[in-house]
Amino acid sequence: MIPAIPLLADYGISPEFGFLPLELPLELLPDPYYNRWETIVANLQALLLSKRLRGVITQLPVHSTSRLQHPAEWRRAYVLLSFMTHAYIWGGDKPEE
Repeated sequence: MIPAIPLLADYGISPEFGFLPLELPLELLPDPYYNRWETIVANLQALLLSKRLRGVITQLPVHSTSRLQHPAEWRRAYVLLSFMTHAYIWGGDKPEE
């Protein structure tokens, strides 16, 4: 017997948008607790050009993710942290570990 074809929704896939979420992504995390992440990413180019990014990120306290309430917030946090990580590693004269 042939198994049933799984539903796209079971895998978070939309027939209209594929793997993209149905709602638009957040432009900012709503909790002010994460404002430092938002500020760094908003000023990423200036921090890279002035070679201050690594110092700013190194001084950043570790933030908990416990205040992220919805999948859209988790996705926004993932984008912010990914941008900061990429810029930290590749944003200097030589790659950082």
